[in-house]
Amino acid sequence: MNPKMNVRLSWRKAMIVGVAACTLALPTFASAEEMMAKSYDYTGIQKMMKDGTELVPLRQVAESLGFKVTWQDATHMIVLAKMGDKGMMEDKSKMGDKGMMEDKNKMDDKGMMEDKMMKGHTFSIQIDSKTIIVDGMEGMLMYTPMLIDSMTYVPKSFVEMYLLK
Repeated sequence: MNPKMNVRLSWRKAMIVGVAACTLALPTFASAEEMMAKSYDYTGIQKMMKDGTELVPLRQVAESLGFKVTWQDATHMIVLAKMGDKGMMEDKSKMGDKGMMEDKNKMDDKGMMEDKMMKGHTFSIQIDSKTIIVDGMEGMLMYTPMLIDSMTYVPKSFVEMYLLK
């Protein structure tokens, strides 16, 4: 084989390998961007340490992230609710029976769950309990929410794991 033909084949192989590598890498870059964790600026938030865990005031952080915070005094339960871009309560066409009945896609369980996940999230936690209810599904927390000076405190990890997603 002559040297020009060898160079042309090497260049062609390199081009094919490069295109294949880019094709495989592009979906990875998109996934990595989606997976990058959101962060919260805790500047101006009164943090405290307890047993080596940094705690933040739940109401202050949650409301700044757009959550509605409700305290249920009798049960010491905190409910955090956040609607998406256009939640059911904001969409007047979905409020009445007629609006709900006309949207056949939302009438089955799967459609209702997809609608709920697209529209927002609800979290229920209780003081001194590791149980959390996320969109109707029960789970366990690593640390219990605490009531300190009439304010509910949670670890920063709670904010990062649940509220920033």
